Amino acid sequence: MPDEAEIAPNLQVRLLLPSDAEAMMSWRYPFPYSEYDLDSHDEKVLAELLHPGNNYHAILREEELTGFFCFGPDARVPGWSYDDRALDLGMGLRPDLTGQGKGHAYLLAVLFYLEQRQLSGKFRATIAAWNSRAIHVCERAGFRAIATFKRPGVGQKYVVLLREALSGLR
Repeated sequence: MPDEAEIAPNLQVRLLLPSDAEAMMSWRYPFPYSEYDLDSHDEKVLAELLHPGNNYHAILREEELTGFFCFGPDARVPGWSYDDRALDLGMGLRPDLTGQGKGHAYLLAVLFYLEQRQLSGKFRATIAAWNSRAIHVCERAGFRAIATFKRPGVGQKYVVLLREALSGLR
């Protein structure tokens, strides 16, 4: 199995700090990705990002916040029947880093981090169906689509993707 340096050189992970959460809340993505913008004035959003049970982590490159991920129930989208046979995962990159082909290395680093801590043998991601870039990143990392659903009350379609453990991943 490749080591961490081969998967994502110069990337580090830590629990999200208040300064990380505040920075994330100021990020603004171009349309249609602006759907992922957070309300920078909503104290509830800040509290959710920092709540330990939501498992938000910062991804840093050379001590600079470049992305984040969360795992567990907070990475789930209402409207699908989730189970605990896989660990749910959500991830995002800083807006100026998106669309440059960097998502693959970041996702591999996150998967490696979680697997090294023996948090799961299977991983699941739920992505808006229109977000072909994120779906492609997941598929390139070995995820496969297993279901689609529409979020109640919103009507937006989502794709649920699943992958086995990292072993053998290149």
